[in-house]
Amino acid sequence: MSIDFVAQAKRNIILSKLFAHSKIKHQNMEHELLFGSRKKRKHVTQDPWDLSAPLLWWAEGSPWTVGDSFQGTQIFGSTGSGKSSGSIATICRAFMRAGYGGLFLTVKAEDRETYISYAKDAGRLDDVLVFSPQNDLKYNFIADEQSQSRGSDALVENLTALLMTVTDLGSSGNEGGGGDNDKYFKLEGTRLARNGLLALVLAGDTITIPDLHRLIVSSPTSMEQVASESWQQSSFCFKCLKTADKAEKTQSQQADFELALTYFLKEWPSLSSRTRSVVQSTITSATDLLSRGIARDMISSPTPNISPSMMYEGKIIIADFPVLVYRDVGKMIQVILKIMWQRSHARRDISKNNRPTFIVADESQLLLVDEDARFQAIARSTRTAVVYATQSFSSYLETLGTNAEPKVNSLLTNLQLRICHQQTDVRTIQYMQDLLGKSPRFISNGNTNHNENWLAPLIGGERNSSSGFSEQWDNQIESSDLNSLAKGGSPHFKTEAIVYQGGKIFPNGNTWIKTAFKQRF
Repeated sequence: MSIDFVAQAKRNIILSKLFAHSKIKHQNMEHELLFGSRKKRKHVTQDPWDLSAPLLWWAEGSPWTVGDSFQGTQIFGSTGSGKSSGSIATICRAFMRAGYGGLFLTVKAEDRETYISYAKDAGRLDDVLVFSPQNDLKYNFIADEQSQSRGSDALVENLTALLMTVTDLGSSGNEGGGGDNDKYFKLEGTRLARNGLLALVLAGDTITIPDLHRLIVSSPTSMEQVASESWQQSSFCFKCLKTADKAEKTQSQQADFELALTYFLKEWPSLSSRTRSVVQSTITSATDLLSRGIARDMISSPTPNISPSMMYEGKIIIADFPVLVYRDVGKMIQVILKIMWQRSHARRDISKNNRPTFIVADESQLLLVDEDARFQAIARSTRTAVVYATQSFSSYLETLGTNAEPKVNSLLTNLQLRICHQQTDVRTIQYMQDLLGKSPRFISNGNTNHNENWLAPLIGGERNSSSGFSEQWDNQIESSDLNSLAKGGSPHFKTEAIVYQGGKIFPNGNTWIKTAFKQRF
């Protein structure tokens, strides 16, 4: 069944006018077309982003609403299946026509132009901001966190969690199976980051990643060094501890500082050189990368001019650091942006500004972190529409490595809309079959027995016949149903997909429906 894009386009013109919020006043005609006549309907909402307002239709009588969008979307599709030009394009255009602000993450070099084309189609080109080294936009995630965190304790813990998430990027999918040893080094790395950040916060200077790196690499490596005047005079770590010691502190801060002092002047130098080296490298591998070049200039800028709050005014930000071009640094920058945007949403007061926002990531497996599942659990209350797209279920498993399946299932559980384009991955096909469930099929059977000899069918004789029906439960879709979905392109420029929406029954009586997305309109 195809989406009626002509009718949809006309309706989207009405929606875009209605959802323009502060830019365009609502016209009575538009209000009647969307919600019905005032005479017929007494309780007409004045909210331009009412949860029941439709964004698009999967089929006649099956709208996908503003409220539905906040429940999350996961798109699967093999290479060349048409997911980017089909469902992703359709959904993103619907968001932008409805006035959503948003963040686009990038993996491929051409992603920026693709997302710009979506905005142009939706009439939102003026709201696009391209965050890249070639433009003047700058960000400072630590300054942003400082302005939002309530107290030094929250700031230190939030920055520590963020830094540890970034350090985990390098090891995703490459666990060595060290078990308890891996957990120990990660916990010690967290302690090192936490105590270092606390020293910087209490010292009172502006916190930067380069300063954290300097503090860690100048920390003492032996008890003899702790007592050495030459080390005390040259060590940035000792300087920060000394400044923090003299600073005015609350009783709670004093207690935390004493722990940090004990850590750096007793526990840290007492570790074996091998253990200390491994723990230190878990942090400095990230801090070193974030202290250099474009990472330092773009997300630790002393003169930031971009922030997550701009989305609440309708800005559409494209993080133009495609992973396949910028590699590790591009991944780190975008993961930091995504987490900071998620935290901003979690703190947001939607009673003051209820404009919906979105976060979209194609090839999302390359930018997936544990924080995503935690945020998705609260995304609806923050009015955030999350759209992740990947080739297959196996792509997630490969990226997250050992024991990845519970993490993937935890994320997908909170992404209520699943769209599956043409698929050849056995694991994804099995996942979709399990998701859609089984249905009963009735099979007829019959037989005829002749009581005479084998010539009875020719010369006559008594026959005994029987017939009946049996019930059998089979998958609602077979692998061939997913293998054979249209991939789009010439001549029809139409890609097909199976759409499942949690808690919804479609006109066909199922929890899923086969639909088509036009790639040109």
